[in-house]
Amino acid sequence: MGKKILGLMLALMLLVGGAVMAEEATTVTDGMGREVSLTKTPETVVSLTPANTEILYALGLGDKVVGVDSYSNYPEEAASNTIVGDYSGPNVELITSLKPDVVFAGNSLQQEVIDQLTDLGMTVVCNDPTLYEDIYGGIELIAQVMGVDASEVTGPMRAKEEEIAAKVEGASKVKVYFALSFGEYGDYTCGPNTFVDSMITMAGGENVAADTEVSWPQYSLEQLVSKDPDVILVSGDQSMVDAFMTTETYKELRAVKEGKVFAVDADTSNRPGPRIVEALEQIAKALHPEVFE
Repeated sequence: MGKKILGLMLALMLLVGGAVMAEEATTVTDGMGREVSLTKTPETVVSLTPANTEILYALGLGDKVVGVDSYSNYPEEAASNTIVGDYSGPNVELITSLKPDVVFAGNSLQQEVIDQLTDLGMTVVCNDPTLYEDIYGGIELIAQVMGVDASEVTGPMRAKEEEIAAKVEGASKVKVYFALSFGEYGDYTCGPNTFVDSMITMAGGENVAADTEVSWPQYSLEQLVSKDPDVILVSGDQSMVDAFMTTETYKELRAVKEGKVFAVDADTSNRPGPRIVEALEQIAKALHPEVFE
């Protein structure tokens, strides 16, 4: 009789242990549609994009980060981690030497590295949203993988977004051109299906390049002149605005003549992370300063 009871107890212990392991295991669908299984909550992390780094720190997970890409400059303490290469050239050998439980990568531009790391048996989760609304999903994805609550980050973001929307509601639409780069670097801008295009619309603007066929097109001066934007937003700081306004080829643009060229911080506006609402507010203030006075 005693042996039977002992056997039942052992079976019960194994069953409970299996249930605990099953609770720890999770499967997520990442930003590239890949199903990724994790057997435990990660304790060490490598981030291959600055946006993912910002998300991890915003979620209070900075102490778990052991490696980042060379563009991860926010928050300041992120730079104290091991640098594992830049966005287009992560160092696979260095990444594997850090033995992270999970690597947060970008999109298909990092496909070769993603494949190499996966082939080496590493857990890789991709997150690099294209659309504005997907940024929230990206934050929630990382939170799910790391076993934390995303709402402390996404909640304030939503609140700020709603506050901005309320201020610009009913304001007249402003025609906008976003200068991602210009001059010798090429006149690149944001087209449709990008989070920058979404922000321009949300801020009460109309993106003049929204009718292009690609997301980040090179725009000709002829196109820019024909669209005659009310406002030009330059990705960068005031020195970039000054450079744009003093470049000979842009001097005849109405927005330049009227001084309606404004800087939008490059890091906050180009990274699909928690600070995207700061960029949204910058854009809204540039388009409708009267409602923020």
